[in-house]
Amino acid sequence: MKTLIPRKSPELLLNLVDEQFAYVVNCSFPNSFRVLNRAQYEIIKAINGLDDVGTIASRLGMQEETLQSFLLMLGKTEIIRFDNGFGLPQKPTTPNALNFWIHTTNACNLGCSYCYISTLNTGGGMKETVRQQLTHKFVEAVRTRGIRHIRLRLAGGEPMGQFAAWTGFIAETRNTLEKEGCRFDIAFITNLTILNEEIIEFSKQHRISYGVSLDGVATMHDTTRKFRSGSGSFGIVDHNLRRLIDAGVAVSVNTVVSNFNLAGLPDLTRYLIDLNIPFRYSVVRGEAIDAELLEKYLSMSHEIMAQAIEQGWAFSKKYQFCDLKPSELGFQTCASGFSGGAIYTGGSFKYCHVHFGKDDGHAQTIFDESIDLVEMIDRSGHHEDNKSEDCKKCRYRSVCTSGCPVYRKDGKDPQCSLYHKFIPMYYQLQAKERLKLLRKPAMVP
Repeated sequence: MKTLIPRKSPELLLNLVDEQFAYVVNCSFPNSFRVLNRAQYEIIKAINGLDDVGTIASRLGMQEETLQSFLLMLGKTEIIRFDNGFGLPQKPTTPNALNFWIHTTNACNLGCSYCYISTLNTGGGMKETVRQQLTHKFVEAVRTRGIRHIRLRLAGGEPMGQFAAWTGFIAETRNTLEKEGCRFDIAFITNLTILNEEIIEFSKQHRISYGVSLDGVATMHDTTRKFRSGSGSFGIVDHNLRRLIDAGVAVSVNTVVSNFNLAGLPDLTRYLIDLNIPFRYSVVRGEAIDAELLEKYLSMSHEIMAQAIEQGWAFSKKYQFCDLKPSELGFQTCASGFSGGAIYTGGSFKYCHVHFGKDDGHAQTIFDESIDLVEMIDRSGHHEDNKSEDCKKCRYRSVCTSGCPVYRKDGKDPQCSLYHKFIPMYYQLQAKERLKLLRKPAMVP
């Protein structure tokens, strides 16, 4: 029989959860995460890239056939291989889905001091002619490029103030694209201060989801997100979140963590876990943040999550940290430059929505009939390819993907050192969740 020498993935993460269990994951292979018992943990630890299966089996006092069977199972997700042919997520040659950020309006009903939209309150909403051209370009992409899924994030400004103007577009475009064999999904990126029963019913009918910006609980949110009258908005947002949840409309929360609100993260974490909706914590971009306090309050929040896991909370389905992709992994951080971009109210096209109002040297418009959307995306620039040499060699490069390409410093995410601490912590929490499920008593019929 051929001598088999097992080798561990260079991107392997292997850690104990407690005295009895451990986890292992190949940080460059999707869905490779596994919970191990202590004996399985010791097997992987014993692999040194020099000893063959027989030698390892003898040293561990187990049958060679049993060990080989276990290692072959691990090989299916490249935890180990019997050669050095470990792979990495590869960028496809062409996209089969498209993702667009749509700037529906410059108008907003709040007066947040930190808003980054440079064109805020400088003009009106997107006109019907632009929406019609959007539909035309979507159909073109489906027919000429074989696109089978188009996702839109309708943002602003505050897009809910424009909701009525978009209902016709949503219904008609969905009907048109589905006839072409293309799925069409819509999400509103909103402060959720505007909501009524008509909006809720339309959202249920057309599978509309909501991404809600929340800075914290109660006064923490009210201090930053005020109406122009000066009154806070948390009470209204909380009420509307619960209305969407009760109606079965998909809703998630995004919190940008800065020096101002990081002390409120533990309270916010409890609040979001109680609501049982997906949420994401993103570290503020373009400004300094106290790294020591950030680590402190994130660690406290993760302890709260660990306690919630013990009560049955679905951690891996509910929580995301920044742009990290610990399960699905990826070849780049977002869709920009490959399968997505941003479209402004007048139809101009940008690599990213943070470029609205700026001359980035890539002036394009969806009214240009000489070019389709896929080519427009490709011509918008390739900031995503600017990665440091450290990133290219890092164990976590497929989890982190170097962070947002627009805000990288020297080719890497400014929070690189933080990620190195919190990626293992994420997997530790995922292991606790998996163990909780494994220990759950079977239902007796």
